[in-house]
Amino acid sequence: MTSEVARLADLVSLRDLVGHYLASLDEGGFDETWARSLFTEDIEMTFPVGSHGGLAGVAGFTEEIMARWGRTHHHGSESQVEVDGDTARLSWSLIASHVHHGSPLPPDPTQYFQLGGRFTGTARRTPDGWRFDRLRLRIVWTTGAVPKGVTQVDRQTLDTRGNTTTSAKENAPMPTTLTAAQQRELIEKVFHEGLDLGDLSAADRYLTADFRNNGSHDDSMRGPEAFKHTIRIQQSAFSEIKYEILDFISDGDKAAIRWVMHGKHTGPFIGIQPTGLQVQHQAIIWFRFEGDKIAERWGIVDNFSLQKFLQSGGKPVGPLTPAGKPGA
Repeated sequence: MTSEVARLADLVSLRDLVGHYLASLDEGGFDETWARSLFTEDIEMTFPVGSHGGLAGVAGFTEEIMARWGRTHHHGSESQVEVDGDTARLSWSLIASHVHHGSPLPPDPTQYFQLGGRFTGTARRTPDGWRFDRLRLRIVWTTGAVPKGVTQVDRQTLDTRGNTTTSAKENAPMPTTLTAAQQRELIEKVFHEGLDLGDLSAADRYLTADFRNNGSHDDSMRGPEAFKHTIRIQQSAFSEIKYEILDFISDGDKAAIRWVMHGKHTGPFIGIQPTGLQVQHQAIIWFRFEGDKIAERWGIVDNFSLQKFLQSGGKPVGPLTPAGKPGA
């Protein structure tokens, strides 16, 4: 009888822990006291919009996520709990409603975003009671409009069972929210802040987490680090860098540009030692956008003309195709 009472007490405490956590998401008050009432020192969170590890900073991490909304309503199902001594496994279904900042108050229609999913996690018994040490949210469905700051989700948190073939490893890309003018502005920021100024953090600001740099130095590299690699190469080989966009066209979630880079050859480049020459480097680049970031790049870069120019000591290369009739 005593063991059964203890088991039931654990079940009640763990379900109260879930209820406390969900209610707090709607009520706010994310501080150290809140964090210690819910999580262990080594808490690990994996959410669609980001992950966090450790008790330090977990309140700020949660505050940053919830601040995107004017108000929220998290409705969880009864949690399933399996207790094994001083550890427990928990899971529950969730419907979360998120109301946009500035949305009209009821009874007027609400501007909202909703999701349905499932929380899974583990908890440990501590001297202060049960606390989460692992927490993960997997999304099954969404409706409505996400806030402007959310441009992508962690694809490992998407439940795609029955929604993809066994060979499909990636989900459909998120539609872009950018107009043609905004696409050009974004590209100009990437080139100026990243390539002109050498600011590596531009890659984190303007590229998706799984950004692809096709046809570049190393196609196997993914994410912002792929573009940071390009920035480092440019900055080590040239100084006084200035990119100029000569032409721009946009078509839905893709845009193409023709650019020329002006700079001074002050470091090794494609096997050529620094010459001190003022150069012009040209290319045609296609971009694909997801949300308000760049997700993919394809490039045709004229390294051949630049290489010949540097090897010749600055002599004009001339047209790649001889003048005359076709076939001359």
